[in-house]
Amino acid sequence: MKRDLAALADREHDLLVVGGGIHGAAAAWDAAQRGLAVALVEAADFGSGTSWNSLKTIHGGLRHLQRADLRSLRESVRERAALLRIAPELVRPLSFLLPLYGHGLHGREAMAAGLLAADLLSAGRNDGLPPSHRIPRSRVLSPQEVRERVPDLDPRGLTGGAWWTDAQVDSSERLLVGFLHAAADAGAAMANRVEVTALRREDARVAGALVRDREGRGTLEVRSRMVLNAGGPWSGAVAASAGIAKPPDPRLHAVNLVLRRRLVDRHALGGRGDGRYLFLVPWRDRSIVGTGYQAAERPTADGGIEAFLAEAKRAYPWAGLERGDVALVHRGVVPGHGGPAGLLTRGRVVDHESEDGLPGLVSVRSVKYTTARASAEAAVDLVLRRLERRAAPCRTAATPLTRARPLSGTLAERARIAARDEMALHLTDAVLRRLDLGTAGAPAPEDVETVARAMGAELGWDQARTEREKAGVCAAYAADGSVQDGGPEAGS
Repeated sequence: MKRDLAALADREHDLLVVGGGIHGAAAAWDAAQRGLAVALVEAADFGSGTSWNSLKTIHGGLRHLQRADLRSLRESVRERAALLRIAPELVRPLSFLLPLYGHGLHGREAMAAGLLAADLLSAGRNDGLPPSHRIPRSRVLSPQEVRERVPDLDPRGLTGGAWWTDAQVDSSERLLVGFLHAAADAGAAMANRVEVTALRREDARVAGALVRDREGRGTLEVRSRMVLNAGGPWSGAVAASAGIAKPPDPRLHAVNLVLRRRLVDRHALGGRGDGRYLFLVPWRDRSIVGTGYQAAERPTADGGIEAFLAEAKRAYPWAGLERGDVALVHRGVVPGHGGPAGLLTRGRVVDHESEDGLPGLVSVRSVKYTTARASAEAAVDLVLRRLERRAAPCRTAATPLTRARPLSGTLAERARIAARDEMALHLTDAVLRRLDLGTAGAPAPEDVETVARAMGAELGWDQARTEREKAGVCAAYAADGSVQDGGPEAGS
C-alpha cells in the first residue's frame, strides 16, 4: 500500500474513485478484484471524515421493520454476516437490550412480534460463519431478567426487555485500512491528501480528474474511463465540478460521545431519548452513546454536543452522566433528506448519464457503515455496465480481508509500519487512524513522542518537522472534546 503519484498519472484507468472513506475503499477493492484498472484519491487522510464518526456497531436492520422496509432489513442482515465473515478479528457479535415499558406500540407484545419477524426474515444470517460469530435468535426477557442485567434501571412500568444480537467493530479505522490493503493488493493505485480540483471532461463525458497534491508536489491529471464519486456529504461539490448544477443535498451533523466510564458490560443498552432510541455501547474499557443529529444548515454553536448530552441524560437517568464523563466527541457530516429526523436510511447509486445526461460519472450516496460494501458492489455493477465490460462477479462478501486486524509489535514498530506501508504521512494519520492511540481520547504524551520519533526516522523528518507534527496532534483535540483534523499541508 504505497503512495505513488506516478501510478495515478502514467496511464488511463478504467475507474477513478474519488473519496477514501469506507464506501470509496470498498468500491476500489471490489472494482480491482473484478479486474478493472483502479485509482483512488482522497483529499485528506483515508477515513478522516464521516467514516471516523462511528458508534462501532454493525446493525442487522431491526429498525427497518418500523418502516416495513424488508428489503433494507435483508440487506443489513447480509452485510452484517459479510463483515463477520471477512473481518472476524475486528467484527464480533454484540448483544443488545432494549427495556420495554407498557403494552403499546413500544411495549412487550409489539416488540415480541417484531423480533419474531426479524428472525424469520433473517433465516440465513449465519451462513458460512464459525460458531464464535453466529447470531442467535432474539427473545423477550422478563422484567426480572432485565433488572438482573441493569440493576439501576427504573422498574416502574417495566414489562420486559427485547434481547437481540447484532455486531460490533472494535476498530472501524483498522477495518477501513483492511479494505484499502485489499484494494492495493488487487492492483489499485491510491493516494491520500490528493484533492480533486475539477472533474476532467473529454468529448462531452467525464474522463478523470484534475487533482492537487496537498503534500506540495503540484498538480496532475488522472485519466479514467469512468469516475465513481464517493465523496459522502461532499459528493455534490464533486459533481458540481463537472458542471452538474443541482441544489445541495441536505446534510446532518452526527454526534457520538465516547465516555470515560464503562457503564454497560457485555451488551449494548437502548434508552428512550427525545422521541427515539439511543444506544449505550460497551467499547474497550469505555462506553459510547449515540447517535445525535441536527440539521447542518442550522447548527448550534457547539455542534449539538450539549443538547445531545442532555438527551442522553434523559435516556439513561441512572447513569449520572456529566460533561466530565465525555472523553471524546465523534462528529461527522452525513447525508440526509431534510430536517433533524431526515437521516438517509437507504443507499443510492446515481447514474449521471441517465439522470443528468453526463456519461462517465457515477455517484454513491449512503450513510450506513454496515452496508457500505453492498453500496460499493451496486456502484461497481453500474460502472461495468457503462464500460460494457464482462467481468468476474463480485466476491468481496466472501473474500477475507487479511489485513483487517490490529498491527502487531511494539508501538515504535507499529508506527514505522504505518508510515512505510499504510500511507501515514502525518502524525495525526497514525495516532487517529492507524494505531488506535487517539480514538478514545487524547493520547498519552509519551506515546505521541514514541510514534513521532519512529515516524520521523522512517520519513526523514528533521527536529522542526517533528515538533510541528506533535503540535498538530495537540491541535487536533478541540476544547469541546471533538477532533478537528483537516489534514495539515506540507510545511504548515
